[in-house]
Amino acid sequence: MRVLVTGGCGFIGSHIADRFHAAGSEVSIIDNLSTGAVDNIKDEYRLYRLDIQDAECERVFAESRPDIVVHMAAQADVNTSINNPVLDAASNILGLVNMLHLSCRYGAGKFIFASSAAVYGNSEQVPLREEMNANPLSPYGISKLTGELYCMKWKEIFGLNTLCFRFSNVYGPRQGIKGEGGVVSIFMERLVRNQELVVFGDGTQTRDFIYVEDLAQAVYKSSLGHISGVFNLSTNTETSINCLIKTLETIRPVKNVVYKEQRKGDILKSRLDNSRIRMVLGWDMEYSFIDGVKKTFEYFYRTVV
Repeated sequence: MRVLVTGGCGFIGSHIADRFHAAGSEVSIIDNLSTGAVDNIKDEYRLYRLDIQDAECERVFAESRPDIVVHMAAQADVNTSINNPVLDAASNILGLVNMLHLSCRYGAGKFIFASSAAVYGNSEQVPLREEMNANPLSPYGISKLTGELYCMKWKEIFGLNTLCFRFSNVYGPRQGIKGEGGVVSIFMERLVRNQELVVFGDGTQTRDFIYVEDLAQAVYKSSLGHISGVFNLSTNTETSINCLIKTLETIRPVKNVVYKEQRKGDILKSRLDNSRIRMVLGWDMEYSFIDGVKKTFEYFYRTVV
């Protein structure tokens, strides 16, 4: 099987590329390396250093002829989307449309789109289910919700089999600490350096943390069948930031915790119901939260120290 992963040098994309490679797939990657790193990928992957909006991407599709396209490339920083919504839309909407168009033109059998829990906004109803009304708080969430609509309509209009995953909060090795780096990776880097942890808000805000290898397995497994539509991809577990800190304290002493004002656009409660994807795929998580946090700490201890 031939797979093209956009954003494949990034945190999540590189793990997805590795999972397909482990199954014997031929892997090609489009990445502009704005946030990704070549060190995240294997030498045998074919890397095209391009932006997903670039017309030159057509050459990638003509050469690689992917059976599966996994679209991970995106502007993923909520604050950037608020401060520069035009940039956000250019990447997350125009870039997506370019990938959908080329996937159809060159006969891809499936298009998998990385959406986000950000489409739900700040709902007091948890767990969040796919049929609930979406009410994003930021241009980033708006662009992801718009991307889902494009994918659904591309299936209706052009017959492309599209699948959208609303990722919860993904964490694990290779995650960045800059921009919209996840709270787990930011805390890990500061923990290894024996620096204080900074919490925006009172720490009672919750997230649904999913380990990146569990997510990559679900994406790979979904590529093997005819599943389509919109699905949550999560653990269906609500964990507060304060609970995350307590978990970190079981691994290494925390120097200090500083609480600051909540940031604009931050979601207070998040837990995504994953029952549909578990039923349809027969997928489940391999890693408990503590096991995933330990593996992530080991990675940061090796690479930061």
